[in-house]
This record gives sequence, structure tokens and C-alpha cells, in this order.
Amino acid sequence: MTGKRQDLLNMLCDLSDLSALVTGSENIENFLQRTVALVSGHLGTPVCSIYLYDETADELVLKATIGLNPEAVGRVRMGSGQGLVGTVMATHQPVCEGHASKNPQYRYFPETDELPYESFLAVPIQKGVVNIGVLVVQHTAADYFETSDIMALKATGAQLAAVLENARLLMDLQRMCSIPERPADDLRFIKGQSASGGFAFARATIWGRSHGRLVGEPDVVDSGTLIDFLRAVKKTGEQLNALQQRCAERLPESAALIFAAHFMMLKDPKFIDRMKAQIEKGDPASRAVREVARYYLDLFADSPHPYIREKVSDIEDLAGRLLNNLAPPSPDGNGDSTNRVVVARELYPSELLKLAAESVAGIVLANGGVTSHVAIISRSLKIPMVVVQCPDLMHLPEETPVLVDGDVGNVYVDPSADIIARFDARNQARQQVAAQKTSVRAGTTATRDGTRIDLMANINLLGELPLAREMDAAGIGLYRTEFPFLIRPSFPSETEQYLVYRQVVTAMGDKPVVFRTLDIGGEKTLAFPDTTNEPNPELGLRAIRFTLAYRDIFEQQVRAILRAAVGSDSVGIMFPLISSLDDFYRARQVVLDCLDRLKEEGLAHNNHPAIGMMVELPSVVETMAEFAVEADFFAIGTNDFVQYMLGVDRGNKRVADYYRPEHPSVLRALARVVRVAADHGKPISVCGEMGHDEAMIPFLLGIGIRRLSIDPQLMPAVHQRIASLDIDACRGHAGALMAAASIDGVRKILADARDPYPSIFPALIHTV
Repeated sequence: MTGKRQDLLNMLCDLSDLSALVTGSENIENFLQRTVALVSGHLGTPVCSIYLYDETADELVLKATIGLNPEAVGRVRMGSGQGLVGTVMATHQPVCEGHASKNPQYRYFPETDELPYESFLAVPIQKGVVNIGVLVVQHTAADYFETSDIMALKATGAQLAAVLENARLLMDLQRMCSIPERPADDLRFIKGQSASGGFAFARATIWGRSHGRLVGEPDVVDSGTLIDFLRAVKKTGEQLNALQQRCAERLPESAALIFAAHFMMLKDPKFIDRMKAQIEKGDPASRAVREVARYYLDLFADSPHPYIREKVSDIEDLAGRLLNNLAPPSPDGNGDSTNRVVVARELYPSELLKLAAESVAGIVLANGGVTSHVAIISRSLKIPMVVVQCPDLMHLPEETPVLVDGDVGNVYVDPSADIIARFDARNQARQQVAAQKTSVRAGTTATRDGTRIDLMANINLLGELPLAREMDAAGIGLYRTEFPFLIRPSFPSETEQYLVYRQVVTAMGDKPVVFRTLDIGGEKTLAFPDTTNEPNPELGLRAIRFTLAYRDIFEQQVRAILRAAVGSDSVGIMFPLISSLDDFYRARQVVLDCLDRLKEEGLAHNNHPAIGMMVELPSVVETMAEFAVEADFFAIGTNDFVQYMLGVDRGNKRVADYYRPEHPSVLRALARVVRVAADHGKPISVCGEMGHDEAMIPFLLGIGIRRLSIDPQLMPAVHQRIASLDIDACRGHAGALMAAASIDGVRKILADARDPYPSIFPALIHTV
């Protein structure tokens, strides 16, 4: 025992001078291997391994080992919480097992040959709150490790943290620099999340790489005369004009502003004339385009203003188009996204609309979340989109065939003929279902026992109105007014907003239309001071707080809504993120002031709008009775309601498991809000994701919801779901859910109820 303690002390002393260990190693891999050998020797264990955290893939990767099969290095990967090693990272606590294989969290990787090793000890390697990896030792003897071993390994992990953090970063850089393109063979199937349903099978283009590479390519033979350059400028302008016309047809909200930056730069003497001047001095045209573009790219990238930095992509795009028009396109793609699957790290709304104008087939995002505004726009435009945590996709060679399954959330790279055939069969079945959909009038439906339920439409863009009418939606329960703002580089004027809102009211005839006032902040940011760079945007100047702070913008929007609603008897104005009666009074006063001013100006307008509010914050629950006296109607935004009730950023993958709509507090609070609204005779609807969640629809009907506002394309499925339900059974089901005290208790009831409430989606959708 004394000898063992001495070995532990020796190990800690050996590790105290890590600089010598680093400088004496040939490379990073050698340093890691020497480290595991040192720890293994001092602890007398046949196995020691280091797993490093790959932040981009959100996985632990075996990077060095002694005792396990060396061929497993780099191949063994696991997510946080997977296996004993993943459990250590997830809990930030050591795991010590005398019989590892008997632990329910144990996971065997055949490539490691680790079966003989029963004793298992692992500690997290952290620097502050930053996950770096996990240090593991193993032994064949059962119950080998003692408390002193745990303490020593924890101390070792703490000493290694700073050095291993640098090693991890350097290895990531080496991987990124040494593998410019990842062979498709290594990326056959990637599981992701569905952001927008649908199916796309096309050749891939990497967003920002084709044009970005054209601009930044150092080893290229430049060519082109001044005549070639002027011809390229003219051709580029014609292409942009055609794209703009297509975009305006598909997205009337965008007016003529999507490619405004491109047009302005084409006409800007400081941009085009600088290129001409270099050409006139003897430079080839392509070199002049590259050098001027690089100058502006560096200038914009260094700007402290996010809006200016965003324009980097506009410069790359325009310069890339000029270069493509100066010479034949390169064999690895020319940046044209027509009928392509676009792979991107992230996209701005304006970039997504450019892709829509180019008739993109599908999109794979290597970062982001399914609740982001880009995902919502994709659903509105019916562009299949899948979000994956796989940065290696950015290294795919151009032209690689990619299949995007937006229904399930899968991505297939260079899929086999069998997979393609299965998807073709599925799509034929989908088309048959779509052909039958026209006979479904989903807007006003009823449960099996005859209880009426109104299905209203959530509308993001004008292009969704025809489908809402086709589905005979009972009205528009939520028109998201921020989208005309998000797709423009500046705020639309009162007149521009009026023209958009008027089309919404006219399209719905005498059916109700509810306009939600500007809901920006959090994940929805605009090109405006004070809307970015907040330390905690979800708790910052967003939604009604923003519009009350910038009353001129608020008034322009309210005036546009009131003017657009002239002649309608069923238009509502709804305020988002109301936290107190004071907020509601101030917002309502803005509407009343606008009514007075429009009357004074003699402008035609609606003089009796219903004034309501979103229920999204916990503070509303305790004061719901007072709100029910003042507001004309309510809509529960379940996405934010869950987020704020539970204190979970719904866009943060690190806490995604805490975002639980089935949390007992959420369910009980929803029931209370609905009951108070009903007691006061005030209409209340649900317009968040819970409204089309097949597992939650029985609960919502059971607590008294009789109006759901959902995306129009989801109406047939939700119609079918509601028609299978009985209200009395829903009430009993809701009561049982609210009686449960834990999330697990609620989930068990939901699981038990799954058979009586069959899935609303065809089984074929999930077979691939």
C-alpha cells in the first residue's frame, strides 16, 4: 500500500513539469502516447486511455491508448452520456466500477478488445467549465481501484487539462488544414434533425466555398482584358436581375432588396472602377477582381458591426459571379445552386432567399437548430432542410451526390441504388397522399364525439396563403410580421408593410386574421442598433420590449396593420412576450394613439381591432385573471412558454435534454391559463410546436383548447389526429398527466397512451 502511494506521488511529480514532456515529444500524438504510458506505469494498470472532446461533432474520440487495440485510436467515438466514458463527461464526475460490464451504462466497442478489463476508473479532464476529455485506466482484476487512485487520477487530469486543451485544438487545426476535401466513403450516412420536411436528391455544392475559393485562390493563372471584364459586369447584372425577378415572384415580401447590395456594388465607382483601374494598369481582369474583393473582404470582416460583417458573403458572392463570367467555371463547381443540395455551416435569411431564387433542391446545415428563423423560412418555402452536427460535410468534394431526407432528418452521401429506389417508392406514396389531400377540408374539424376544433394557420410568408385557403383554414391564428423585416437589410416602411399585410387580409376574406407585432431578439436579429451583441439575447431587448423602446417603429407597424385591415370585422393585433399588465397597457395605448392619429389624418383604417397577447412568460400565469379582464384574446406560444418556465435556451444543444414540454409544471400552468381564459369567456389558442405534436394534442384538447394554429401543411395530419379522439377520454388523459409529479411519470403515461392514439404520420415516412 505504501509502495502504491509512493508510485502515485512519483507520477504527480513526473507530471509537474509538463513542458519537458511536451518538448520531448516528436508530435502531439507522441505526447499523448507518452502520457498514457506514464500514467499506466505509475498506477500499475495494463490499460490507460485518453479521450478528447471534439466540440464540432459533440463527441468524445479515443486519441491515445496503451493496452487497448491501437487501431481503435481515432475510430472509437461516443456522444456525451454514451457508455461509461460518455457518462463521465456528461456528469463531470469520476466513475469507478469494480465490474464495469455489469453497469447498465457500459458500452462495448469491439475494435478496442477491452473485454478482459473489469475494473474501470475514469475522470473528466476540464479547464473551468470547458470539456476537454476523459482520462481512463482499466485493470483485469475486479475491484482493483481504491479511493487513493481516484484522487490521484483526478489530480492528474487537472494537471493535464491546459496542455491537452492545446493539443486538442492543434489536432483540430491539423485535421482541417490537411483534409481540404473529405472522401464521400467516410460520410455515407449522417443522422440529424429535420428542420423542414421533404426530400431532395441532387449533387452537392458547398455554400461559400465555390465563390469564396474563387476569390481567395492564390495559385491560379489570371487572365482577362478590360473588354472581358466589362462583358462580365454586364452579364452579372443580367443574371442578378433574373434572380431578383424570380425571388420577387416567389417572395413578394422581399420586394427588390434581396440582391440590392450586389446591384449597388456593381454601380459603385470605389468597387468596380478600382478593378477597372488595375486592369488599365496592366493587371489581368481576374487578378483585379480578386485583389479588390480581398481588400473589401478584409475591411468588412474587421468591422465591429455585425451587419457590416454579414456583407462579407455579399462581396464573395458578387466577386465569384464576376470571376465565373470572366472564364469557364472550374470543374469543382461554379457556385450556382440551381437544383443542388447546398451544404452550409450557417445561413442568413437573405442568403436563404438567394438560394430559393436559384431553385435550390435542399439544404444541409452543419450547425444551427431546428427552431431558428432560417428553418422556419425553409418550411415556408418548402425547401427540405436537415441540421446535422458534422463539420466534415463542409469538406465534401463538389458534385458529390447527396440525398436529404427532411422528413426524418437523415443525410445520405453518395447513396446506393437501393436507398434511392426506396426513397423513390416512398415519394410515389407521398404523391398519392398529396393527390388525396385536396379533398381534405381541415380548417374546421371535430373529435370523434362531435366536439368542434378550429384549425387556424401560422403564416410566415405570403407564399403560404394559397395552401391555407386550400386547406380551408379557419383563419390565420398567427401572422409572423417579423419575416418581412428579417429578409431585408433595413426596416420596411409603413407603406411597404401595408402592401404585405393587405394581401394577407384580402386573401382570407371574412375569416379572422391575427397579426403578431414585431417579435425580434433572441435568435431573430435585425440590422439595427441594440438588437445584437447582448450578453443574453433571450432575456434582453426582444419582442414587445424592443417595440416599446423604439416607438416610431412600433407605430409604423401598427398603422400599417390598421390600414390594411380596413373593411374587415375580424382582425386582431397581438403583442408578444408580455410580462405584466403595465406592458399590455403601454402596448395597447400605442394602438389607441394610432387609431386617433389615423382618424385625424383621414386615412381609411379598421377602427375596432381585437387586441390580444401571447402567453409566453411564467409571470402571466399568476396574473392571468387580471389579463383576462383586459385582453380580447390569448394565444399560447408554447415554444417560449416552455423555455422560460424551465429556464432552458431551446437553441442550445448542451441543455436540449432540459427542454421538456411534458414537464409537470408546464402542463399544470397551461391548464391553469386555459381555465382562467375560459372562465372569462376569452378565446385562447395554441400556436407553438405543441399544437401539432401528436403526443400532446390529446392533452391540449383535454384542458379545454378548441383552437390550434399550425403550419398549413400540417393540417391534414392534425385533422386526422383530432378525428380519432374523444373529448371525455382526453379530459381523463389530461388529468392523469397533471397528477404526475415527475417528467418520467408523465412520459410513462404518454407511452402507455400511445397505442390508443396512433401516429398521424404514414408508417412509410419512417422506414428509411
